[in-house]
Amino acid sequence: MNKTGLGKGLSALIPAGTDYLDKDEPVNEIDLELIQPNSFQPRRAFDAEKLTELANSIREHGVVQPVVIRPLRFGKYELVVGERRLRACQQLQVKTIPAVIKEFTNEQMMEIALVENIQRENLNPVEEAYAYKKLMGEFKLTQEQVAQKVSKSRSFVANMVRLLNLPDAILQQLSQNQLTIGHARPLLALDNDEMKIKLAREIIDKNLSVRDTESMIKSMIEEKNRGSQSLRAKVKKLPPTLLEIESRLRSICGTKVTIKDLDGKGRIEIDYYNEDDLERIMSLFLKDGLDEETGGTL
Repeated sequence: MNKTGLGKGLSALIPAGTDYLDKDEPVNEIDLELIQPNSFQPRRAFDAEKLTELANSIREHGVVQPVVIRPLRFGKYELVVGERRLRACQQLQVKTIPAVIKEFTNEQMMEIALVENIQRENLNPVEEAYAYKKLMGEFKLTQEQVAQKVSKSRSFVANMVRLLNLPDAILQQLSQNQLTIGHARPLLALDNDEMKIKLAREIIDKNLSVRDTESMIKSMIEEKNRGSQSLRAKVKKLPPTLLEIESRLRSICGTKVTIKDLDGKGRIEIDYYNEDDLERIMSLFLKDGLDEETGGTL
């Protein structure tokens, strides 16, 4: 795990690398039956083959690095760091595991579990997105605060959480690595869930690249917009220049944008569908958001 990318302040809680424990930190042999899994663990899928490899290594060399646990009531403990080591030892049916006991709050538990998994790239995109959402929901953190804790940009966190607006069928494909984030994000611009699911299946079946996916969806949206613009031009007589601006804004914002004009004056209406979507759109109009999402220009 690379220390450079740890969330702000977290390196003091759990420094990176195999030497993150103080040399004089007491290590205890703890009965495995007394340790319960980390209730804040965002990771749900564990590679069985890699777990067996780790178990074989532990059988030969022992547990090189102690796990970290926090004390609970009645002599029980909760795992903080080291779930793969714990699972491997359970697979070997050993009785105890070396552990360091430390006090952590629930929020620290969630932060540490999330950062450790992100730094080791152990989370799939859906697990990561749910972890960000849980930090915001359970601990009332803003997207900016979450971004600081995991050393990411706010727009990155906003876009990850926004993936959760996709239908469950697509989230499952994303979590199983049948789709990448690059494939999934363009689907968010569509307003029909059935069409999203149909296109996701087409992307997988045809093994489309991210660029091909973006082009296909962009063409669909432009075709739909041309039809809408044509109808609106007839009814409201919106000037062609404003129709073009409206189309460009839709493409940039990834949502419905309507320009209402009356004799050279009017307003621009941008639709959003939840708080996360609003945060995402707002980030587009901030300097850092423009740089990341649009290259700095509208």
